[in-house]
Order: sequence, then C-alpha cells, then structure tokens
Amino acid sequence: MADDVSGGADRIASIPLRDDFPLPGPEEWREEAIRLLKGRPFEKTLFTETDEGITLRPIYDAEDVKDLPGLGAAPGEAPFLRGCRAAGYRADGWYVAQELPFPTYDEFNRALRHDLERGQTAVNLILDRAAQAGLDPDQAEPGDVGRGGTSIASVIGLSRALEGVDLERTPVYLQPGSAAMPVAALLIALARKRGTDPARLRGSVGMDPMTGLAVHGRLPVSLDRAYDELAHLTRWAAENAPMLRTLAAYGFAWHEGGGDAVQELAFTLASAVEALRRLEQRGLGVEIVAPRILFGLSAGTGFFPEIAKFRAARLLWHRALEGCGRGDLAARMHIHARTSSVDSTTFDRHVNILRGTTQAFAAVMGGCDSLHVEPFDRLLGLPGDTARRIARNTQTILREECRFDRVIDPAGGGWAVESLTHEMARRAWDLFREIEEAGGMPAALLNGIPQSKIAETARNRRKRVAVRTDVLIGVNRYPNREEGPPVRRFPDYESIHARRAARLRELRVSPEHAEQIRVLEKLGTILRSKPEDLFEAAADAALHGATIGEFTRMLRRGEDEETRVEPIPTFRSAHDYEVLRATVLEWRARSGAPPQVFFANIGPPSAYMARLEFTRSFYEIGGFETIHDRSFETPGDAAREALASEAPAVAIVSTDDRYPEAVPAIVAALRAAPNPPRRIILAGFPKEHADAFREAGVDEFIHLRADALASLRALADTIGVKR
Repeated sequence: MADDVSGGADRIASIPLRDDFPLPGPEEWREEAIRLLKGRPFEKTLFTETDEGITLRPIYDAEDVKDLPGLGAAPGEAPFLRGCRAAGYRADGWYVAQELPFPTYDEFNRALRHDLERGQTAVNLILDRAAQAGLDPDQAEPGDVGRGGTSIASVIGLSRALEGVDLERTPVYLQPGSAAMPVAALLIALARKRGTDPARLRGSVGMDPMTGLAVHGRLPVSLDRAYDELAHLTRWAAENAPMLRTLAAYGFAWHEGGGDAVQELAFTLASAVEALRRLEQRGLGVEIVAPRILFGLSAGTGFFPEIAKFRAARLLWHRALEGCGRGDLAARMHIHARTSSVDSTTFDRHVNILRGTTQAFAAVMGGCDSLHVEPFDRLLGLPGDTARRIARNTQTILREECRFDRVIDPAGGGWAVESLTHEMARRAWDLFREIEEAGGMPAALLNGIPQSKIAETARNRRKRVAVRTDVLIGVNRYPNREEGPPVRRFPDYESIHARRAARLRELRVSPEHAEQIRVLEKLGTILRSKPEDLFEAAADAALHGATIGEFTRMLRRGEDEETRVEPIPTFRSAHDYEVLRATVLEWRARSGAPPQVFFANIGPPSAYMARLEFTRSFYEIGGFETIHDRSFETPGDAAREALASEAPAVAIVSTDDRYPEAVPAIVAALRAAPNPPRRIILAGFPKEHADAFREAGVDEFIHLRADALASLRALADTIGVKR
C-alpha cells in the first residue's frame, strides 16, 4: 500500500500542471476582478485609504518592491529592516512584560509573583501619578496616590513590590515619569542591598520629557533640569549598569491621543533625536546615548499597517543615526510594545480579547522586544484575574502554540508589507523633518504642531465612527441587546492616600530618619561638585531611606521654571457612543419606562427584513428599546398600533416602492392624534420623495450614510433623556 501511495505521488508530481494552468498577468486579473464586481467601481471597492493617507491596493507584485532599499539585508544587519538580532526570537524571545496597575506595592507583588509563575518574563512597574511627578504620598493630592500605577516612595516600597524577584534573571521595566533619577537610585540601592551587581541589571528606568509634556501639558521641572538629571543617570549607567536603559522615547501619547501610525513614528523619532541632542550638549556622545533609549510603540488594530510601523521604526532610527555619522551598533533599537486602548470598548468588552490578539500578533510580527497586552476589562478599572490570565496567555499562545519564537521576520519579503513599510517610513521621515525645521520637538509642542495634527486625525476618526464607516463591534454595530451599563472597579483613592501618607509621616519621625537627613545634606553639597559623583550619592541616600519626594526637592532646589504646552487628551473611538448608551440605560433603570421606538412595519416581512434588522440595530446601539415584532397590511393599522404603544418615537419600515403611498398616510394619522409621537423616522432615504416626506411630517431619515451618533443623541434629547 505504501508503495502504491508513493508511486501515485510521483505520478502527480510529474504532471505539467503549469502548462495546463498558465499564470495570469496583472491585466487579466484586473479584468476578472471587474467582471466579478458586477458594475461596482474597481478603485472605490478594492482600494482602501488608511488614516495615514496611504492607499492599500488589492494586489502587489515584485515591481512594487524592486527599487526599495535594504531588502537584501539579513536579519541583524543594517538598516535592521528585518530585526536587530540575527537569530530573531530563536535565541531570545520577546519579554512578556504585562503591566500590573495595582495601587499598593503589596497588591502589585502578589499579582507579579503569581504571573511570573505563569508565563510573565519581565517586571513592568508603572509608578502612580504622585511618584511620577516626584511627590511622596503625603505631599500629593489624594486622587494622585495609587492612581495610574503603584504608590512607591522609598527603597522599602520598591523592595516590597519586587520581593521574590531575582533581579539578575528578570528584566525590570520601570516607568517613572519625571522622577527617573530618584527611581533609578531606588533600584540601584535595592540591588546593592540584595548583593546584586548593577552591571547585571536589565530593563529600563528611563523617562521621555516630550511624552510628559504631551500628556500632562506640563513638567514639574524645566526641560533643562530634566535632561541634566537624565545625563547624570546615563553617564553613571554607561559605566556601571550597561544593560540598563536610562532614556525613553514613547509613542504612546501620540497614538492614544488619536494619532495615526506616521504621526506616532515621526513624533517618537523626534523625541529620541531631542534626547541625543540634549545629552550631547552635556558631554555624552551619540554612541553612548542611542543604545540606552527604550522606544515604546502602541500596537493598533490595523494589522498589516501595524506590522509595517514596527519595521519602519527601525529604518527611521538607523537613518537618523546615519545622519549623525554613527555606526550600526548604536542603531539597534529596543522596542517595547503595548496593545492599544483606542479601539477598546466598555460595552461588549470580551471583544477586546480579539482586538488584543490581533494587536499582539502584529507587534510580534513587527519584531517588538517586549510586549504588554491590555486585559479586556482594563477600561473598567483594575483588571480581574481572568482578564489578566487571558492577556498573559495571548502572548504564551503566540510563542508556545503558534511558535512565533521559531521564525525570523515572517512578514519580511512580502510585497505588500515591504511596500507599506517603506511608504510609512517615507511619510514619517517627511513629518519628522517638518518637526526639525520647526525647531525640534520642544518648539513644535510649544507651537502646538503635534497637537493640531493629532487633533485633526482624531476628529476624522470620530466622524467615521459616528457615521459607522469605521465599525466598532458591540458599540456602533451589532450591539449586545441584553447588556446593561458597565460596572467599574476603581480603588478607594482617598483611603489609599490616607494610609500611604500616614506611613510616610511615621517614617519621617523615626530615629532612622536622622541618618537619612544627614545623607540628604551630603547630597546637597555634592550637587555643587562633580557631576559624576551625583548619582552615586543619590543611590547612597536611597539605601539609607531617602524618598522620591526628598530627592526631587533636593535635586531641583531653586527650580521655579515650569514648561507648559497644550496637552493631548486621550482619545477612544467608542467613547461618545458609550456615554450616550450608558446614559440611556441608566435613565431606563431610574424611570422604569424605557425609551421606546415603535416600528411601523408595512407589508410582508420578507420584503423589508434587511432594512428592519438595520433599523433595529441602529437604535439598540443607543440603548433604546424597540417594538419591532409586528407587520401591518395598511398604514392605518400601523398608525393605530403605534399610538396605542405610547412610544415617543415611531420608525416607518418598508420598501421604497411602498413608501409613496404608506408614508403620507401614516404620518398624517400620527400627527392628527391628541398625543402624537415626538419623533417620526423613516428607514431609508428615497431621494426622489425625500422633500415630500419632510413636508408630510417625517423628522428624519436613517440610512447607511447617516450620522448615527447625532441621530441617537437627538432622539435622546427629544425623549427627555438627561445626560
């Protein structure tokens, strides 16, 4: 039998199939595609324009990539299009670096130790707003302590947060905001306290002043002082902790503000170049600074554009360093990725699992070095155990089951991906040059250039979501009709502030604090001496218990200057719909009388069923209850039932050929009643009769091109739903 099967395979392999099935050319393919479109326009149907203005074509060929530079470079070779490591993930996979946004260090540690035993491979610790501003809990506003991250003030808190973590084996990514130098001092003090050589530490303690400005609109320190501190830290780390990155260039603010991939790349590159420029002014060469920058990029929902974005980032960084006359070693990027919350939703939130999966897939295909996958319920507050497990296991499945740690740049060589990568890099480089011509990133932010560009992109995205050109499952299409308002789980920040402030006050009156004060006084004298001694003094003070707030007061003594710019607000596509729907659902619960829309369905259901389902979904995405399960033979029957329902809104649903007779009759009957409905809607837009129907009393037409959000808001206002 085996011989027979083998012989059959040999015979099949010898058949000249290529001769029987000649390869069609581009023109033949185009003709066949046009035939199958049956009159629909070829370009409009099969060509898609991205947010970046890049047109995605339905098919690519070798001609599209024949002149692109860098395609012949192997993985690990400049310009690093195919990754910065020759073996890709085969030698060392990406780090599973899940954020754990718990407000106290004990909660953080419990979650971290649990997750490190179940697939997490790196610590990703975000400090709370207070610490990121350089404030101790007893100095900060109650709402800032524990919000946005973990409240840590001293080496004691950091030790508790990282209890049980082997600092030599586990990379530690700290996100310290403006307090990079104090937080780094805490980490080095903790390492020495445990007997760990700082030279063996891996991870990041860097800050990006440009991101701080963009997000908050201000920094608690001048830009000059911020880069002074980064220079002190980087100079020390270059000699003592060479694997610890001390600077950052984050694209998160640009992406989460609603910006597109080109804007994220250009502004992130501009931030990194600003760090090179500022630290070079402080005596640190590009070859020292460039390898110590951690790049952070968001992974959005556009699968192929996001793969291209990560690959384009490496091309751009290499080109920037080429312009500085530096070698390829400095151009090896380290990219930390996090999945985007721009398209995440609070309604039908389990769909976020699917969004996070495609985003993580794109980040890995693009060659990220570490990755955080957002839990599906993160928008509702602290993530639940199940959501954390699914987010973590998303990465584990990509590695263990999909085996993406065994392939090197799997997207490389694809005509579409390579073409898109270079087009995105070209556009991002042009925008980067525009920022440089404006005086660099600080000047551009002061003049509102990035803010205006991102606001315009976000505004266009908001319009597309409103008219449902861009679909958000469960929000502006396909709602879960049984779902109630989302339940949020935020900590009690007042209580957290009170506990943390009391703990700090106890520390300040303890006998041990006297020794700490002496160390801080010593730090004050060193501020006026050699720069190379400053960080050592800071680490020594941290070892004796100095707090982040005490460090910042000492380091920034006499600092009154504050840089302010227009902040970039966080953008989320679903926000406007979700606010409306939550308001309607809450109003329904309070009033006990749900806002209803009665469907006056005319004729046999088979004729209008598609329009009925469209109209039903249209109103249910706003939280309205629909009465839609009856059909009527005559306009009079439909009007009588509509009035009997006492629904404040009536939607007429039928076919275009029935409307000229049915609509005027129904509307007249409804308008003549003692208590007519407040709003009469027609499903569809029969253009030739639209004016006549308006004159008859139709208030609105709903159709595929309608602004659904504006329509639903108007209906809510008409009914009396209070926002």
